[in-house]
Amino acid sequence: MTRGLALITGAGGGIGSAIAVALAEAGLSVALLGRRPEPLARTAHACARFGVPVVELRADVTDPAQVRTAVDTAGPVDLLVNNAGTVDRHEVPLWEADGDQWWRTYETNVRGTVNLCRAVLPGMIARASGRVVNINSILALRHEPHYSAYSASKMALLGLSGMLAEPLRRHGVLVFDISPGMVRTDMTLGMALCAGRTDWTAMDLITTALVRLAAGELDPLAGRFLHVGADDLDLLLANATALAGGEARTLRLSAYGPDDPLASMITA
Repeated sequence: MTRGLALITGAGGGIGSAIAVALAEAGLSVALLGRRPEPLARTAHACARFGVPVVELRADVTDPAQVRTAVDTAGPVDLLVNNAGTVDRHEVPLWEADGDQWWRTYETNVRGTVNLCRAVLPGMIARASGRVVNINSILALRHEPHYSAYSASKMALLGLSGMLAEPLRRHGVLVFDISPGMVRTDMTLGMALCAGRTDWTAMDLITTALVRLAAGELDPLAGRFLHVGADDLDLLLANATALAGGEARTLRLSAYGPDDPLASMITA
């Protein structure tokens, strides 16, 4: 049985709630972080059925002080799942977007992740153990002009994960960048991009992946972008050594050839 404490942000509903319940069923203690008490209480009730310790943490991920208090309340975190996020609701190009709403989306997705990492990572480093999962999106890689804040924030997360992966690995802490695919949630149902969609990614694909990750099964794939909705994780694991030998599934600029003046700079 898997042991330890998992802290999941955005745990009141959707993917965050499903991940929390799956991890509780796998035997992890869970700390549920969110802004609204009622959804957190529902997730907590679902997790408590498995007899594991459950704590509810009220906090806005964009507020460093609230995040710090929540993490101190939770105790030593073995698995951090940065799931809290939001999307452009007006779904218009950048130049037509409300500036404040644009920045709120970006701030929730990026600053929220940074705040949690800053609060949790020192403890993981001190214990030379821990795993961090940043829930990403295929929109980090595919340009969707009507979701510019969301896409830009997810690309930033991809870069952040890559930047942290190797330095943290030397401290015994592993970073994962996981895209769940288009899962049917309240957020995706409200997106014009998903209108009429029938090919939803099954929720159990992402929850199963997180349980395997918590158990250490996916450790060879740390530092890579994984799209659970399409990837065969067992196939990737079988080729993990080859993947690690190159820049597969990392955010890197490729030189156009040996004469590219940036070649030495971007491979250093």
